[in-house]
Amino acid sequence: MTLLNEAQVEQLKEITTRLRQVRQEKSIRIEEIASQTMIRAGILQALEEDRFEELPEPIFLQGFIRRYGDALGLDGNALSYSLITTNVVCQDSKNAHYNSDNKQNTYIPLVLTYILLLVGASAGLLHILNPQLTAESLTPEDNNPQSIVSNQTNK
Repeated sequence: MTLLNEAQVEQLKEITTRLRQVRQEKSIRIEEIASQTMIRAGILQALEEDRFEELPEPIFLQGFIRRYGDALGLDGNALSYSLITTNVVCQDSKNAHYNSDNKQNTYIPLVLTYILLLVGASAGLLHILNPQLTAESLTPEDNNPQSIVSNQTNK
């Protein structure tokens, strides 16, 4: 996994060290934690041994940390939240300018697309519900009642 920045790696090392220490203090084997949390023992060992390249994406790690911490009697939500806040703070500080520019550029085309889609759907619905109305509006003025009256008087 290469999606962790330096701050996240350091935070993850602290979290996994704490988890390993608590597990060893309670004399719980990794296999017991694996069966209780439904996390493979290989992933738990990679977490404890700081082999982060063998781990899945950060979003999965947060869930693993939460379940692992809960299984040990710790506050798993707090542990996973500390990794989340590190993730959010680091990404926001590095990409704040890029993200704001990117959002402005994609917002306008999406709005135009939605408006055109809405207009097209409305026109299609109008045609399906009342085909005579659309046929009358598209034909020449021969169907106009005043022109019919004037045509009849001329004959």
